Amino acid sequence: MKVVIIGGGSAGTTCAFELRKLNKDIEITILEKTNNSEYSPCALPYVLSGEIKSFEEIFIFNKNDYETNNINLLLNFEVKEINTKEKKVIFLDKEVSFDKLVLANGGSAFVPEIKGLENSDYLAFKTIEDAKKISKIIKPKDHSVIIGAGMIGVELAVSLAKKGNKVSILESKENILPNLLDLDMSEKLKKSLEQNNIKIFEEFKIKEISKKKIISDKKEIKFENLFICTGIRPNIILAKETGLKIDKGIIVDKYLKTSNKDIYACGDCIESFEFNTNEKIFSQLGTTAVRQAKFIARNILGEKEKFPQVLNNTISKIGKTYVGVVGMTQNRARGLGIKTISAKYTGTVRAEYYSNKEKIIIKLICNMKGEIIGGQIMGDSEVVGRLNLISLAIQKKIKINEIVKLETCYNPASAPIFDPLTIVADICLKKLNNAR
Repeated sequence: MKVVIIGGGSAGTTCAFELRKLNKDIEITILEKTNNSEYSPCALPYVLSGEIKSFEEIFIFNKNDYETNNINLLLNFEVKEINTKEKKVIFLDKEVSFDKLVLANGGSAFVPEIKGLENSDYLAFKTIEDAKKISKIIKPKDHSVIIGAGMIGVELAVSLAKKGNKVSILESKENILPNLLDLDMSEKLKKSLEQNNIKIFEEFKIKEISKKKIISDKKEIKFENLFICTGIRPNIILAKETGLKIDKGIIVDKYLKTSNKDIYACGDCIESFEFNTNEKIFSQLGTTAVRQAKFIARNILGEKEKFPQVLNNTISKIGKTYVGVVGMTQNRARGLGIKTISAKYTGTVRAEYYSNKEKIIIKLICNMKGEIIGGQIMGDSEVVGRLNLISLAIQKKIKINEIVKLETCYNPASAPIFDPLTIVADICLKKLNNAR
């Protein structure tokens, strides 16, 4: 069997190595349009800020890893055409045949239509090339303006501030991280960012960009550097030209197979299904990409595994604060007509009398059946474990009253006698009972 994978990022590379782990005989070829083997895009902000020493450290495999596993990695090979009848992938004046094809060609930075933007120097923040350019141009005391306050924009803002930049973030919606945090939680993060030389302008409508200046109805903002961080759009042109079914992303079934029985797709280029609603959403996370890639590898080799609906469980270190989110926000639930109850609690992650006073803020969201549908956590530490526990609770439809009864561990230097998660669950349960 010959398997060709288009895209050498997290999804494509994971699929290749998983295939090789499961089968030593099939032919595996990765076609990557850039000069880079797999690296971690999530690490780019931390290289830029200096928390990770160099870009070289974030590459996952070296040339020898591919050769040892008999994986043919072809760099700088951009696919021009997929011939489904002859089952060939065509690039430049060459072609490679396949029995099964995997599209893992990711997404690209979205650039909105703003008057004057086409005549302005700006950078996106998506690839290692973007990050390298940014590291070369930024200078201490520059004023950098970031359009977009999603996770990428906020992470970039912190990195630039650490480099001595004065930073302004412009967001068109009412709060930062609008797709991840509700307003009450985002306000707490906003205060933390503003203490680090980062100004935030919400509900900011840009009229025009002209001569190193952002112009809105209310004010003008001058800048030395301009960054566009307004989201990622899936790369679907190749799939469309091939005749595959697409919508906003490539359409796949529960087995991650496209409308062509011999072509699979995974990662940023496809549409996923949301756990709580079964609606189509994007899950453009490295964790989702590698999970999907492993499912595809097993299905190519004869399994029939359905990829589960997604919760978009995600975390980031923003400055000194860890921000974790899983499931639905209360705002999204409201927009879909889902009635919810929520509770929020701030506490310490160790005994209150212990010398380390690190704090955590947890928000839990449940529906009127008492099923947990979302969680948002911010803290100095100890966020990941609780976030993953909330993720499991949502997946297994564990109700809020069961979290209240959860047996938790205790040690003054490690955990408080009443875990913040059980406390916020208890508050949420009382509010739910009062609302019924």
